[in-house]
Amino acid sequence: MSQTKTYVEILNQSLAKVAELRNLYPINEQGMILRYSDELSDYGSCLFRIATKDPVLTQYGDILIPHKYHIRIMRGKTKVWQGAITDNTERNKNYIEVRGSQYEFYLDKMLVRRDTSAPADADTSTDSWKNYRTFSTGTMASAVQTIIQNAATDFGTEHILGAMTVGDIENPDYPDGFTDSGGLALTGAWNFTDFITLRFDYHSVQYVLSAFGMYTNADYEIDENLAVNFKKFLGNKQSGITFEYGTFGNIVDYNLPRLGGRMVNSLWGIGADEDGTILHANTRDETSIQEYGLLQGADAFADVKTQNELKKRMSESLQYTKTPEDSPVNVLLNEKSYPLGQFGIGDIVTIKVTDHNIDFNKPRRVVGITVNLHSTGREMITVQTNKVRDADLGGI
Repeated sequence: MSQTKTYVEILNQSLAKVAELRNLYPINEQGMILRYSDELSDYGSCLFRIATKDPVLTQYGDILIPHKYHIRIMRGKTKVWQGAITDNTERNKNYIEVRGSQYEFYLDKMLVRRDTSAPADADTSTDSWKNYRTFSTGTMASAVQTIIQNAATDFGTEHILGAMTVGDIENPDYPDGFTDSGGLALTGAWNFTDFITLRFDYHSVQYVLSAFGMYTNADYEIDENLAVNFKKFLGNKQSGITFEYGTFGNIVDYNLPRLGGRMVNSLWGIGADEDGTILHANTRDETSIQEYGLLQGADAFADVKTQNELKKRMSESLQYTKTPEDSPVNVLLNEKSYPLGQFGIGDIVTIKVTDHNIDFNKPRRVVGITVNLHSTGREMITVQTNKVRDADLGGI
């Protein structure tokens, strides 16, 4: 790995540099002095310690107060991480332990503004509609834009994310298999309708963005300019990068779990049509049953409106549960690996492991990157990956 000098900058609430911390205290017996991470559609974290009697703290005073001060990690002249101090988990005579979170953390501290006028389907005989935020018209992109603009306005000058802006907002498509109340497939850009309505009750901005992502597989982030990006796909689908274990490979260690605890190959599903009539069905995967034995499960599908739609959603669900799951896959990289900056969060990479009876060669999506910095300057990078959706494999 690169031996480029990495250090920590402390920023004030205006994000102006207050001090530099270049002599970090070890965080474990192995000599690690700094850990920082990034995650897809979530917030990464950082951890370091500084000696209680460090001259910088003597000079500048208490500059490690949670939320009042911020962290910027520099790798040479390149900024590799930024966020807020959220905790001093230890303060003793030897050191102060500092933890920080990227700014996506604050999206969980922002409540989505509730409706200020009654939605079309609201019961106006009471004021209960005022407790909700309902999305029943328009595109998802316009909903995201409204949420971000309202949150920034509500926070104003009272918080750093009052400077949050609308970045690159893409309107996601309906996922495969999504149908209307008549069973007709919905394709193209997502639009809220009377049939597709989402309602939230005192939920955070992060919760709502995550829910939108769950429905459409879209990703979100706050970039270095405090702009919120909401996109169909964050990252590079064709990175061309391979992480390989072996004599000439770049993987030091790996973890390839096979998880069968949530396996189901005979699924019973329940839903209700628009008239409230109960819908139920059973879907089986005979190949899986023959290989692994019968594994039953049940699930409710609240958003289906027809028997055909229920069966289709159940078949899709069974595709993910009929075999042991191999997520997440984690690999630890060595000095011969691709340096930071050549791959990033959201990228699709290839992981190849041939070791005794293990033969693993699959495209995977990078959903987490953790860097551990040793006092010698050596970096150890752990890459966490998940399965790649079939829709994202085109052209790979």
